[in-house]
Amino acid sequence: MIIPAIDLINGQVVRLYQGDYGQKTAYSDNPQARFDGYVSQGAAQLHLVDLDGAKDATARQLAPIAHLLSAPGAPVQVCGGVASEPAGSG
Repeated sequence: MIIPAIDLINGQVVRLYQGDYGQKTAYSDNPQARFDGYVSQGAAQLHLVDLDGAKDATARQLAPIAHLLSAPGAPVQVCGGVASEPAGSG
């Protein structure tokens, strides 16, 4: 199964060159349109990457991600600044 990814920086759909935040290409300022496009093309699952949150947990893009998750369509996996410490560790 191919799982399309939507990488977000400051609410924009982007791609980083080899993980370098200084070398990014912006594809869209409308993540919802990209999300809907993937779903309409038959995506059975989507992967959202909060690159702001991955770099700085205090800069997580919770509102845009919550909005995308509220849209019907496909199951979504989210990563980037959303991890928590497992219970009982530490």
